Amino acid sequence: MVKETIWSFLAKGTTFLLVYAINIFLARFLGVEKFGLWSFFFSTLSIILLFSYWGINTSAMKYVAEHNKTEKLSSVLKSSVKLRILLSLVFSIVLLILYKPLAMLIDRPEMENLFLLAVPLIFLSGLSEYLKAVFIGLHRNKYNLIINFIEYGLKLIFAILFLMFSASLASVVNSYSLALLITATVGFCLLYFNFYRGAGPSNENFDKEIFRYSVPLFFVSVGFWIATSLDTVMIGFLRGDYEVGIYSVAKELITNIPHIAIAISMGVMPLFANMNMENKETLKKLFYKLLKINTVVFGSITSLIIFFSRFFIPLIYGENYAESVLPLRLLMPYLIMFSYSIFLSSLLDYRGLAKKRAVNLSISIILNIILNFVLIPRYGASGAAIATSISYVPYLFLNWIEVKKVLV
Repeated sequence: MVKETIWSFLAKGTTFLLVYAINIFLARFLGVEKFGLWSFFFSTLSIILLFSYWGINTSAMKYVAEHNKTEKLSSVLKSSVKLRILLSLVFSIVLLILYKPLAMLIDRPEMENLFLLAVPLIFLSGLSEYLKAVFIGLHRNKYNLIINFIEYGLKLIFAILFLMFSASLASVVNSYSLALLITATVGFCLLYFNFYRGAGPSNENFDKEIFRYSVPLFFVSVGFWIATSLDTVMIGFLRGDYEVGIYSVAKELITNIPHIAIAISMGVMPLFANMNMENKETLKKLFYKLLKINTVVFGSITSLIIFFSRFFIPLIYGENYAESVLPLRLLMPYLIMFSYSIFLSSLLDYRGLAKKRAVNLSISIILNIILNFVLIPRYGASGAAIATSISYVPYLFLNWIEVKKVLV
């Protein structure tokens, strides 16, 4: 557990640094307006990505963790890979057919070419995220580190190179697709030679089980997108690209800081997939210890952000993004709640209780949409930050109630 936690910290630390390097580069290179346009496009594209993932990745992670180091592992991997490729292919074709109507639907005809170029990205992103999830389920976070390093490292390198030749958003899309192609190729080689080939023969079929459990996970992922990305899209509709650019800097920071909690979760939470009466008390103590550690870590982080954000935001992103400081501070309650939610959600998912999480999240979704409509037109990015923080409260509270039932 300690070894895997160390690897997960390295994986998430690397991802954290590279993601920020990419966003800082894009924010500075593109400027507020153009960076806002990119953020709006990518948030819209994220909707299609969520549908293409369909919860398969997280469902595969759960079943892989449950059958890790058993003769059934090869069947789980075979079924999950088959489902992953099929769904990714279907949604790539859907985007290929509907890219023009989609651009018209969001009233951004200039994005028509971007959506067309994103067709390979939809397919390849599903494969990359699948590999990350499966390596977590296998409790081999060393390979998760390799996948993340290749993906985000190449995204940064290719984005810089492509934009040198053409300073357009199309260059960013193409650089991402090429990075994902190389990532998926390397990742599946690692999965095949290190796990599938030596897993032993098994003729069981897990297609139905993995797909069935992916359905509630899909609704959870849609809800999570609403909780984390819908506000960006709504700002684009209600206030314009400038406000999107201001908000995106704050939201990107808040979205990626919880990688610290995710790293701890990757190293520990797969153990809960096999919780039973014999180890329940031990795992219960471990879980509460994780929450205490999380309190110390994120209490310190939020304090630093509140006091020093007015200095480091302009320093890192440029003076043009100074207005991002207030939305960032208003997102602090959301950051703390989100960090705890990582552990609560992981426990519920590994215990097969994703449906409970989906129901709980629906309440926050409704509240989030209502508050965004009320607050964004008047307060812009700050209004979206307030809406996000308030709407996450019922989700955290209701998940905590379900976790208490599991651990009793």
